[in-house]
Amino acid sequence: MQTMEEQSTDKRVDRLEAQIDGRFQNVETAIRELRSEQKASTLELRAEIQASTQELRGEIQASTQELRAEMQASYRELRASIESLQRNMLFGFFSLAGLMLTYAGFQLS
Repeated sequence: MQTMEEQSTDKRVDRLEAQIDGRFQNVETAIRELRSEQKASTLELRAEIQASTQELRGEIQASTQELRAEMQASYRELRASIESLQRNMLFGFFSLAGLMLTYAGFQLS
């Protein structure tokens, strides 16, 4: 048989175990809550990043199309300028050739 002192010690140990178990349960519950909060915030951040990425892609595509349009307009403008320069050069060449032939004594008409 156990003495009175041994019984009270056993009760204290049992009570201490119960308190420790209760506190560990509280810690485990808090850890679970933190993990769920972390998962939720991670999912939220991922959604924000994906939305930002889509927005940036749209902006980049719009900028690319705008840049292409500007480049094409500049190309057409440059092409027209070069064609005009070619016409002027041909006109000048034929005018100069006609003047040279006229001074040399030839008439074209």
